[in-house]
Amino acid sequence: MPTGISEEHVELHRTARRWAEARCPASVPRALLEAETEGLPPFWDELVELGWTRLAVDFGVAEAAIVVEELGRVVAPGPFLSTVLASVLLSEGGADDLIGPPAAVGLASGAPVLSGATAEVFVLPVDGEWRAFTADEAAVEPRVSVDDTRRVANVTPSGDGRPLALPDGRVAQLAAVLVAAEAVGVIDWCVATASTYAGQRQQFGRPIGQFQAIKHRCADMLVSLERTRALAWDAARAASDPAEGPFAAALAAAAAPDAAVRATKSCIQVLGGIGFTWEHDAHLYLKRAMGTAALFESPAHARAAVARRAIAGERRTLHVDLPGDDDPRRVRAHAAVAEIAEVRGEERRARQADSGYLVPHWPAPWGLDADPVEQLIIDDEFRAARVRRPHLQVGAWVLPTLIAHGTPEQQERFIPPTLRGEIAWCQLFSEPGAGSDLASLTTRAERAEGGWRITGQKVWTSMAKDADWGICLARTTSLADAPKHDGITCFLVEMSAPGIDIRPLREITGASMFNEVFLDGVPVPDECVVGPVDAGWGVSRTTLENERVSMSGGSGMGPGVESVLQSVTELGHADDALVLDEVGGLVVEAQALALLALRTTLRSLGGAEHGPEASVRKLLGVEHDQRVPEVGLSLLGPQAAANDGAAAAWVNGLLWSRCLTIAGGTSEIQRNVIAERLLGLPKDP
Repeated sequence: MPTGISEEHVELHRTARRWAEARCPASVPRALLEAETEGLPPFWDELVELGWTRLAVDFGVAEAAIVVEELGRVVAPGPFLSTVLASVLLSEGGADDLIGPPAAVGLASGAPVLSGATAEVFVLPVDGEWRAFTADEAAVEPRVSVDDTRRVANVTPSGDGRPLALPDGRVAQLAAVLVAAEAVGVIDWCVATASTYAGQRQQFGRPIGQFQAIKHRCADMLVSLERTRALAWDAARAASDPAEGPFAAALAAAAAPDAAVRATKSCIQVLGGIGFTWEHDAHLYLKRAMGTAALFESPAHARAAVARRAIAGERRTLHVDLPGDDDPRRVRAHAAVAEIAEVRGEERRARQADSGYLVPHWPAPWGLDADPVEQLIIDDEFRAARVRRPHLQVGAWVLPTLIAHGTPEQQERFIPPTLRGEIAWCQLFSEPGAGSDLASLTTRAERAEGGWRITGQKVWTSMAKDADWGICLARTTSLADAPKHDGITCFLVEMSAPGIDIRPLREITGASMFNEVFLDGVPVPDECVVGPVDAGWGVSRTTLENERVSMSGGSGMGPGVESVLQSVTELGHADDALVLDEVGGLVVEAQALALLALRTTLRSLGGAEHGPEASVRKLLGVEHDQRVPEVGLSLLGPQAAANDGAAAAWVNGLLWSRCLTIAGGTSEIQRNVIAERLLGLPKDP
């Protein structure tokens, strides 16, 4: 899935990838591995003729970043990245006449310069300011480089050069943007190479990609890819924004170079012995990632820098451009929301439900069949009117099942009252012996006069005490007579029916959110069977074709991270490097999650195919939500041993968050799903 989302950017990805793969096969970078000197690559003149070395100046940094990414994916040699970077700096600094020849940029005084030996123009820091130098104004000393395919050199000015009027931090910002883009290309190659090999390599009589340890490593590589992709994409599109662009670039700098190094190491680990050979290309990518990352701050320092920016109030505001006040959809929504806002309490909810504005993405008559743009307009109007739409809780999952599979009578009986808040639901799925492996359930439903009788035990049922109805999976054909996914039927069970015994489960927090439910011959009439008998597994996995699209707006940092940032200052940790490293990591994660959500929304708005962002966000999100209270509590030091005062909320949050990586599918199972469905690794036998 490409980094770019617009049609133009997706097409540029395709074009650049085809070109890079055709012009830069592995033999091109390999030719430099033992070459005494580094010259321009054989495709350089064509790159210049295509105008790609000027892409950032003529079109924008976001467009140039796409080509940088695709060349990174083939570990292309040559000074393309540094020339693109220099072109922007020369243009913004008032030296347009120097744009064109191969160029290099020194990121710090005395530091090795990437592609220095092949450059004819240099942008270097001298006595606290940036200056441009031509080849006859600088002395170049090639260095033995970690990355033989793109080498570094010492560059010492021998003339006065030309001053460039660049704002503080601009060079570091643009360098971070382009290096992050290249890192995405490197990681993308690693994910594809590792997962392809894992699906083909046979050991112990089966593909190694069938082993969970390999699946999880590959899944984590994909998560890292999409996280880095989101941050790099945002940094590139914000490159011309003086207010928020530097923060977006700092976020990318704190994640991308390190992520590329880690991905190349993981790729070699999956490849095993073959990955350790000179003949395999994996070491080219490892050395590219290592050599580039070394020119930047260490990951810990970069994360600390992000923390300092966030503590100082820097934020990255995310939004979607929507139609204005004269758009018919907004006119309709504004009028409808105004009518809803006139009343309060139960009547307000009833108006939302009856008008379709409670769940506008659902089909009529319960919703509005609203497309993604209209959904966001409606959200916008509710937000402006400060009218809250109630959450349907478990009903938000049950009702789509009834819409897709219920009879007209079931739909009329259950959907409108649930929308109005008159019926509450619980889910009777998990059992003591059937958690992640739900299809192994043993609760049975047997034929009785007028319907069925259900007997068994369910567990981890939230809201069971308050629910009026439960949606229940029970076995109607024994495991001995059918595969485990067959022979399951979906029922609607009245929670006040005879034979139901609800027992609260006390959790590690001391609260009782979950329950175990015992069913002893509970009567269920035929009219409460949803879908065909023995086809309940498919019924239970229903999703509506028109999915919910939302956009939270704001910085996306989340209240938990905001509280952590506030605590850093209040508790005197603002100068603690270890604390800043950890807090900066939280900020990077939070922003990546918000960006993954934004990318999903933008794909929906454009009618594009869904990417992997939703699956990645689910896994990354719950683990992030666990880390937030852990960091918040750690800031309290010894006071964290007392479960009162400032510690109480963090202690409860930490304890409660342990369920997040268990409920609704464990993180381990989610990694299996990512590896199998997104990377194509073989399922367990």
